Amino acid sequence: MTFVQPLSGLSPVVRLLPELADFAARAYGDRPFLLRWTTSGWQAISFSEFARAVHSVAALLEAEGVRAGDRVALQSENRPEWGMAYFAILEVGAIVVPLDAQLRAHEVGEILATCEATACFVSARQLQVLSEVRASRLPGLRLFGLDAGAVPGVPEALVRYPDAAPRASRGRAGDLAVLIFTSGTTGQAKGVMLSHSNLLHNVEGVKRSFEFGPDDRLLSVLPLHHAFESTGGFLSPLRVGASVAYARGLKSNELREDLRSSGATILLGVPLLYEKLLAAIQRGIADAPWPRRMLARALLSLSRAIRVMTHARLGRRLLRPVRSAAGLDSIRMFVSGAAPLPDEVFWGFIDLGWPVLEGYGLTECSPVVAADHPGHPRPGAIGTPLIGVEVRIHEPDAEGNGEIVVRGANVMIGYYGNPVATAEVLRDGWFFTGDLGKFESDGRLRITGRLKNMIATAAGKKIYPEEVEVHLANSPLILEIVVAGGKDPRGEREEVHAHVFPNLPLLEAQARAAHQPFDDAYVESRLRAEVDSRCQDLAPYKRVKRVVVRKQEFPKTTTGKIRRQGLSSEAAGVHASAVA
Repeated sequence: MTFVQPLSGLSPVVRLLPELADFAARAYGDRPFLLRWTTSGWQAISFSEFARAVHSVAALLEAEGVRAGDRVALQSENRPEWGMAYFAILEVGAIVVPLDAQLRAHEVGEILATCEATACFVSARQLQVLSEVRASRLPGLRLFGLDAGAVPGVPEALVRYPDAAPRASRGRAGDLAVLIFTSGTTGQAKGVMLSHSNLLHNVEGVKRSFEFGPDDRLLSVLPLHHAFESTGGFLSPLRVGASVAYARGLKSNELREDLRSSGATILLGVPLLYEKLLAAIQRGIADAPWPRRMLARALLSLSRAIRVMTHARLGRRLLRPVRSAAGLDSIRMFVSGAAPLPDEVFWGFIDLGWPVLEGYGLTECSPVVAADHPGHPRPGAIGTPLIGVEVRIHEPDAEGNGEIVVRGANVMIGYYGNPVATAEVLRDGWFFTGDLGKFESDGRLRITGRLKNMIATAAGKKIYPEEVEVHLANSPLILEIVVAGGKDPRGEREEVHAHVFPNLPLLEAQARAAHQPFDDAYVESRLRAEVDSRCQDLAPYKRVKRVVVRKQEFPKTTTGKIRRQGLSSEAAGVHASAVA
């Protein structure tokens, strides 16, 4: 099955990315664009001020010898200066290399050496890391600062070149603009090459597929080096005239306060973020004074009951007093990506009156491929393809499952310096994602697994771990779960193993209530029984044969994805039990 969204009228409003800053300045002028938190409240930079700052920084780069085609890295936490540097690099014809602010010096050095970067913008917090890189590996690397201090950069540019004119447009729409190094959750890091056209077409598709504009304000939480945030939470707001407030951090209390004080209407996040936010809201209800607590619980129960019995979603109307009391009544929708959102989290927000839109994307696709729509989102699938994007299922099986392949102006140029890897995924104009999925009867795309994660049994059966994880993830005894292939006790055949990080406080409470000792044997026994029970609805060959109990949370990427590589029953800090 192939799904094609209409392409008519999708042409970007500008030809090259840096021109978007001046487009927004003309269209939205003195309206606020980027906001930062200060001790005196939120401080705004307008669209016009942002464009002028971009030209100032571009003038500095040009004066300092940065030329078209140079690779200039950008390592910083989220802040307005990140966007100024991003566009200034592009304005002089150079290529932006966004870096993860959590990378260590040797990781940064490897990326910068691989792409032959000549310069890097860096915040004061990251200066030590870049100084180590320059001292140990890249002595010729030029550093530009985002803060006033040790190295010249944005603050200096704003003083030296306050009235700088835009640089003349350089290059073509298909030229390389941004080089993003990403390893996802598996495999070696690859440099994804995205052109001006790739990103501008994706921005235009987001603008046409979603309902947001100048009256909206996004709270920026995810790291800007990630394509989801840079396209959805920076470039797209610039295109439509929405504003962006940069959150102070990911702590639940700070996040709730920033949502409240910033007047945010939209939040882009990952499932882990929404799980924590929902838990924080529920704690807020539980800690409220008795009258408010009882009212909130009664309204929430009524909202849930009406939805279950009639499918009507009345949370927006019924829970208005609760949202208002929490100071979160300005929020109108949440957008979730990067990993599957648990159904109970989706319905938890729906019952409180907030729609949650799930989306699907990959850095190689700039990144948005498909997304749900605000009108009536549903859990379990990730919506329909973005306008201007073509999606089909390659070699579907009898159930319609096959590899998701994508075609459109948003698909990358290729992998930097890696023609072999490029040829593996770009075939006849289609990008082969490595993700498995199928189309529902209503045209929505459902992700069913990951090709590399697929478990093949000796009997020739194919098992998608994500399908098994869905059955286990809702267990109150399990906080985190990864299903992966493993060897049977003889080491001969592939079978299904479940790696579990348990809810130890709940298990301890249950052991105490049952007057049993709380030890490893108890934990293993309870988890073994729980997994066995929840797998009963699966075909026998899909059921978990061994449970691996973890002592610690799974390691995660900066966007909250679990790193699946290296999982093994023999790994340090775990012990395994066969399921009866």
